[in-house]
Amino acid sequence: MNVGSILNGESPSKSGDVDSKEPVGQRPSLPDLPHRQSINNLLNETPKNRRAGTNPQGSSLPDPQVGSDASETSYPANSDEAEDEDDVDADAEDIDRELAAASTSANAKRSDFLDTELKKLQQLKAARKKPVRYQEPPVWARQWIPPSQQGQGISSSSSEGGPGPAYVGLVGSAGPAAKSVFSREAMVLSDLECLITGVIPPQLTVRTIAEWLYANFVEILLENRQYVELELKFGTLVDKDTGSRIDVGVSTECIYTKTANTRFDMGVHEVGWREMRLFLDELEKNYAEAVRKDPTRPRRKFSLTESNNTDYFYQITERNEKPRKIRISKDNLLSPPRYTAISKQRVSDLFIHNPSSMYDLRLSLLIEFPVDAQNIEPIMKKNKPSLQRGKARASYSHAPTVTRFDFTEVSSPRASKNKAGRAVAEHEKTHELELEIDTYQIFRGFDRVRDGSDTIRFEELVEIFLNNARCLNNRVTKLASK
Repeated sequence: MNVGSILNGESPSKSGDVDSKEPVGQRPSLPDLPHRQSINNLLNETPKNRRAGTNPQGSSLPDPQVGSDASETSYPANSDEAEDEDDVDADAEDIDRELAAASTSANAKRSDFLDTELKKLQQLKAARKKPVRYQEPPVWARQWIPPSQQGQGISSSSSEGGPGPAYVGLVGSAGPAAKSVFSREAMVLSDLECLITGVIPPQLTVRTIAEWLYANFVEILLENRQYVELELKFGTLVDKDTGSRIDVGVSTECIYTKTANTRFDMGVHEVGWREMRLFLDELEKNYAEAVRKDPTRPRRKFSLTESNNTDYFYQITERNEKPRKIRISKDNLLSPPRYTAISKQRVSDLFIHNPSSMYDLRLSLLIEFPVDAQNIEPIMKKNKPSLQRGKARASYSHAPTVTRFDFTEVSSPRASKNKAGRAVAEHEKTHELELEIDTYQIFRGFDRVRDGSDTIRFEELVEIFLNNARCLNNRVTKLASK
């Protein structure tokens, strides 16, 4: 029993076999089982049997008992040295031959695999198209810059030095943003539902404003509702430290609450102010053409009124009373002029920041108590106004959206000195835009929410009011992008 026999699966010899007449040195008979040709077979077999049993396909070895010459194969213990060397050389030659054959087969398979892969690479190379060369970087390769940060030292190229202009995202600009994202008509025609519940969730900004209004309306007395004013003014939220528009790392509309270190600069540019007013005039013109086709409609879309007033602001301080801010308005269109006065009490402010638009918004809830006409003259005689402003105003009232648009050209006197050192009165002109909602309608919606008769109208009125401001803001933003 040797190592080769164990590896070839031969069983150990029994005790009876030792007592048999088989001469010492003879190889025991192999079982008639299939074997793979291996190095162990080659080393354990004689050259004669190995050459006779070599099968390139790996078939079973021949029975060693076939033939009289092969029945008793012995390994003489005392053989000649030359005969042993011949056997070893023969074994080495057979081993080298088999290894060479195996290597040739493996090399052939490897060569076929490499040829196949090279053919695939050549096919891919032939089918590959040249990359598209752009004259300027595409939209997805440009740097997006909010309009609020334009002109603040931001290069038109990308921050990493890439070529081409930066991509400025503008509401109302040409492209996908100029089209309606959610169309009910298209949704119905294509048999779609708005969402799984069938109820469109409220806009987060609108819901926040509605909750803010509701919380403040609860505290307003019923008899004071007639004096309430809810106005939305255009302007810019400015950081007090930098003196520029705030940058809080957002790109969409949001409610801004960190107002301790900011101020609201009320007013719009003259070009934008005229553009927004022109926009309303265009709407009126288009509506007039529609009225010609349908005479049953109201004759005008907007109700236009103009006024020219001069406002004088006073701060009245009396003993044991809080200081009061009094505004006295002089109507310059009447002769003799008429004076009216109000005491304005600011309830709360809410700031709406929209970096993708030209302007931010300030929503103010005020109570304007009228001042008795008999007290106007004494106030003007005893006190000096802290501020004086001339206002030429054009008001567009739109009943279907319960909104009034006030376009105001403000003239404020400013003291200056000429070259001779004499005081010269000059007037600085600024432009303002504010929207006011019909407080009677908004309080009706508020009451319906409280009694549970209609929980939607109050929030709808808030959304309509805010959408009117967004519409004008989009118009002037589009103008700035040209």
